[in-house]
Amino acid sequence: MFGEMKMEKKKWLTLAIVTALTTGSWSVAFAETISDLGDENVTVYGDEEKDGFVTDKGSVGILGNRDTMKVPFTTTNITEKTVEAFGNPSQPLDSVLAGSPSIRGTGSILHNDFQLRGFRANGSSSYVNGVPDMFTQFNAPLHVIEQIDVLAGPNSGIGGTGTHYESNAAGGLVNFVTKRATHDFNRLTLSHTGRGMLGGYLDSSFRTGKNKEWGFRLNLEQVDGETAVKGQKVNASSIYLNVDYKGRKSNTNLFTGYRQNEVSGGQRWFKLGGAVTKFPSVPNPSNDYGYNGQVKSSYGWLAILNHEQKMDDSWKWFANFGYMGNKLNKNVMYQNSAITILNDAGDYNLTSQRTTTPQNATYAQLGINGKLETGELKHDITIAVDKAWRTRYATKASPVTNLGTANIYTGVVNQLMEPPTDYEYGLTNKTHMSGINIADTISYGKMDVLLGIHHHESHVDGYSAATGKQTSSVNSSANCPTYGIMYSPMESFAVYASHSENFDGGAIVGNTYQNVGEILPPAKTKQNEIGLKYKFNNGVLASLSYFDITQANNIAVDRADGTYLVQDGQLRHKGVELAVSGRIAPKWNIASGIAYMDATKEKTARGLQDGITEDGTPKWTASLVARYDADDKFSAFGRMSYVGSATILNEKFRAPAYTVVDLGINYRTKIGTCPALFSLTCYNVFDKDYWMVSRGDNNIYLSTPRTFALSMSLDI
Repeated sequence: MFGEMKMEKKKWLTLAIVTALTTGSWSVAFAETISDLGDENVTVYGDEEKDGFVTDKGSVGILGNRDTMKVPFTTTNITEKTVEAFGNPSQPLDSVLAGSPSIRGTGSILHNDFQLRGFRANGSSSYVNGVPDMFTQFNAPLHVIEQIDVLAGPNSGIGGTGTHYESNAAGGLVNFVTKRATHDFNRLTLSHTGRGMLGGYLDSSFRTGKNKEWGFRLNLEQVDGETAVKGQKVNASSIYLNVDYKGRKSNTNLFTGYRQNEVSGGQRWFKLGGAVTKFPSVPNPSNDYGYNGQVKSSYGWLAILNHEQKMDDSWKWFANFGYMGNKLNKNVMYQNSAITILNDAGDYNLTSQRTTTPQNATYAQLGINGKLETGELKHDITIAVDKAWRTRYATKASPVTNLGTANIYTGVVNQLMEPPTDYEYGLTNKTHMSGINIADTISYGKMDVLLGIHHHESHVDGYSAATGKQTSSVNSSANCPTYGIMYSPMESFAVYASHSENFDGGAIVGNTYQNVGEILPPAKTKQNEIGLKYKFNNGVLASLSYFDITQANNIAVDRADGTYLVQDGQLRHKGVELAVSGRIAPKWNIASGIAYMDATKEKTARGLQDGITEDGTPKWTASLVARYDADDKFSAFGRMSYVGSATILNEKFRAPAYTVVDLGINYRTKIGTCPALFSLTCYNVFDKDYWMVSRGDNNIYLSTPRTFALSMSLDI
């Protein structure tokens, strides 16, 4: 097979550019490439089926790829067009996820958090090619992503078993799909962002073999320079390779790569001290509120293998494997990562702390899928078993050092010393999880019924990083049912109702309670959802859903003989989401959504917070993304995002609502015979200053200032 591969002129050019990029000789490589172009015309950009910001097909866990009209849940399948428009490395991960009405952005490029139906999530609770735990909170290389599938709501019943950390999948599943080889091309992209952040990317794709059954997609990245935040600098480089094989009876995909990412300065995370009597006004978002020596740096690699093998026309088996090794080797930060604003004047201390979190995660899944009929009923059955492992480390000691004082409004910084950076680390956690999923989609006429069950077992060992001794061990298990019904009186219209669940591992009660040592059951999150979906004749898709989510929590309960920790608390998130997307006119493409959510603490310790709105959960959010295609060469796009006011510190303060506008233009042309794309985007056009309430109790994030991004992509 490999002997049949022909290294054509374009492929030799690819190798030359790879060498140039990895040695930093971009200008030389670019000049030599332009002077040595052949006459062959390269395929133009775009895929008509995925030309919009969202598409109507995507992955749905172990159920495989499904049309959204056949899924009894809210789904948003975000396309590469959205990633290209809003996935700039100066913007947080949530910038590309905002196309889903279920998602609200709450992070920065330092901490890529977002909310999914009001629950905290980030890269560590996401999936890559259907495999959990392959990204980290800090590492999400969007330049290798061609689609992001969002399945709103807790769905352990159809998702793999993940050893998520720092966040979980209680709000839903987010699956990143990596780029596969399509037609043959070599695409070089050069960019300039912010105050001086330069980027270079190479995207090379080709297929080979007698029937083009082998595909290779190589992506290289090099980013370096200052963002729109004064003093915030990013240095990232990566190499990723996707190899796929499409045979008559089998499909195989291997995605692997390495990335290092370092961000210096750019502090965005704040807390409110006890002396603060009013919600603070917004300081200048263009300023860096970090200190000299503040840095966050990580590196690591991953490998994901997906295989599907047909046994006959009705049955197939599949396997998914993944490994991720990552080290946050530099994490010189504020105490617990956040600045604490001490008073209404905006004073704060430069409290430095350092830590590290080396970790690795492994995942394996085997399953079978088949179709059969029992009378007039048609069954689509999937059975899968999986196992996940994660090992984490942390610093043996993480003392706090006071480096000086500063003020968020005056900008005066009095830093007396450089921060300590030395550390030692040790083992803190080993997590093993295993699960089995059984799902059956039963079709009868115009009706589809989904019946599923997920059984999960968790084993977690805790260790003292300082001594290496085991400090705790927790075994827990739970069953999570999933079921739904969907009725389609016509092909373009469907109504549905569904129930789904998710759970975390159990917890050991600490020694401050009377029931010390007791193992509490996994905290379940349960959702009921009803909705309707309609696809217009022009392909525009509209969906409307109502959801009601409850999550069990562990709370302190006073009894006659003392205080006990029991699983008797409850949070409740209920709301309505409306989404409309598609080509509404020959030259107009949109993706829009509006959501209302009421998130309250229904049952809390001693009833002290019953009925209080959860921090950082606004009632209303909305977004509108639109693109105007004037002709084959010119297009303009924009996005308007609205987030309503949100409370903090259990309704003590309220952060104001805000609206952010992004605008961009694309121009397609040719340089010689090579297709070229020039793009200019302005994020936060009106330089809106605002606070985002995030991460639960007493956490706010500062907005990102107006940022310009200019890029040129050339197919060679």
